[in-house]
Amino acid sequence: MVDFRQACQILGVDPSVSLAEAQDRYRRLVRESHPDIAGEQGAEATIRLNLAMQAFEAHLAHPGDSHALLPEPTVDPVEVVDDALRVEAPPDELYARLAHALDIVGDLTYADASSGYLEAVVAMGNPSPSQLVVSLQGRGAHTEAFFTLEALGVEQPPDLADVVAAIAEVLATTPS
Repeated sequence: MVDFRQACQILGVDPSVSLAEAQDRYRRLVRESHPDIAGEQGAEATIRLNLAMQAFEAHLAHPGDSHALLPEPTVDPVEVVDDALRVEAPPDELYARLAHALDIVGDLTYADASSGYLEAVVAMGNPSPSQLVVSLQGRGAHTEAFFTLEALGVEQPPDLADVVAAIAEVLATTPS
C-alpha cells in the first residue's frame, strides 16, 4: 500500500503541490522509467509510480485523511500457456490491463475493444522493432490472450516466449 506521504516521496513532490503539478511530474517520471528506456526495472518503477499517483489522487478526494491508504490491489492469476496467456478475468477487464501492459513492454499502436484486438510495436533490445498482435477470447470464468509477432525490419523478432513472459510479469503485478 502507498499512503500520501509515500506517494509524495515516490513522485518527488512537496505535499502542497497541485494535482496538475503532480501529474506533470508523474508523466515525466513514467516516460523516463518506460521499459524501452529503463529496461526491465522500468516495469516495476512504472507500477510504483501508478500506485503513487493513485494515492495522491485519493488523498485529494479525502483531504482530511492525511494517511489515506489505497486498498490492497487484487491481481488475477496469470498463466502462460505456450504463446498465450490465461487470466482469471472477464475479457473487458483483461483488455484494459493488456493495453496498459503493452504500453509498458512496447508501444500500443492500435486497439479495438469491440473485437478484443490489440497491436503494439516491441523491440525488447532488438535494433529493429516488431509488430505484436493480440486477440482475446473469453472462455467462461477466464480469458485467453493469443499473441503473434512479426519483424518490421530485417532483424529477427525477439523470441515470442520472452515477449509473452514480459507481458505476463506486468499483468501479474498490475491490479485488477
